[in-house]
Amino acid sequence: MDKKENKWLRWVLIVLAAAAVVCVVGYFAFCYWVNASGSLLEGNELKPEEMDQGSAIVVDGAGRREGVFTLFIAATDEDETRTDSMMVLVFDTENHTAKVLNIPRDSLVDTERHGAGKKLNASYAGGIEQQMDEVAGIIGFRPDKYIVANFDGIADIVDAIGGIDYEVPFDMNYHDASQDLSIEFEKGWQHLDGKAVVEFLRWRHNDDGTGYDDGDIGRVEKLQTFLVALGKEVLSPSNLINIPSIATAISNNVETDLTTSQVLWLGMQGMKLDMEEDVEMQTLIGDNAMVGDLWFFIIDEDMIIDQINESFNPYTRELTENDFNIITPDDLGIYSSSWEDEKAVRYAGYKKAAAGDTGSGELPDDDDDE
Repeated sequence: MDKKENKWLRWVLIVLAAAAVVCVVGYFAFCYWVNASGSLLEGNELKPEEMDQGSAIVVDGAGRREGVFTLFIAATDEDETRTDSMMVLVFDTENHTAKVLNIPRDSLVDTERHGAGKKLNASYAGGIEQQMDEVAGIIGFRPDKYIVANFDGIADIVDAIGGIDYEVPFDMNYHDASQDLSIEFEKGWQHLDGKAVVEFLRWRHNDDGTGYDDGDIGRVEKLQTFLVALGKEVLSPSNLINIPSIATAISNNVETDLTTSQVLWLGMQGMKLDMEEDVEMQTLIGDNAMVGDLWFFIIDEDMIIDQINESFNPYTRELTENDFNIITPDDLGIYSSSWEDEKAVRYAGYKKAAAGDTGSGELPDDDDDE
């Protein structure tokens, strides 16, 4: 392999890992494609042993599981003062598995902020470190590293590849003069440019209030599905020529504490994954409920501790309630005496999903922050 070819392959790996910033699921989709095809550039067989492996992410602290690191991934909203979507990736590089935990943006947190400021997504206004601390209170541990992207990055990437064909699940019609926002899509296959993609991802419900049956959870799942499609398209062989434009779009719209060498290492580790077999996704367990005059996602403390210990705990010891800072239904006094019955239904659904079924705790719809 000559020097020029190695440089191209290095660029591909950097963009591969950087694409995880914007679409972590799409990143794993590309890893799956690499494993299946065995090549990146015409006539060049991929030989990882001949390329820079980058620098491993070294995790400090006693009692950590060997080869496991955690990464907080978020995308900001249009004014970049809140995080519109949040995930925690738990990457086991020893067993080559990855688990992604979706954290609802409306999760109620223990804070002195008022109103909608009590939602987890609002903590980003105080900086990424504050948000990481509040995430730690919810999941029982502080993620090791973070990646935060904005929707402009996704728009720029889509434009760099000439748009993307995607099947819109149903008619979408939402208008908000205060935000100069007009979202209008017909059900079916559409060719979306960057601006249209951002509108599609921002849509939460129609003017008449109709939308996903499971509210913001459904919106998160829509985002995941779209990012899989985007990841496959961005990193397909036909788009290798667009690598410089894609890399620029990502670098201009990303905040991270990962070094370039760590990003490269992350890409190399990802290539060992089979997306269909080695990647698991879950969403924090809880219920939407009205607190005051606002809807919040109320986390079920007992079930979250169980969920984290079973699937996402990076430590060798079990996490206990002392590791969490969760506002419970009892603290709020918002649930009826049927709370235990409701909890049993959710727990049964969680166990069913964990066993491989496609179902996952269904939640009522929620309202906008605005």
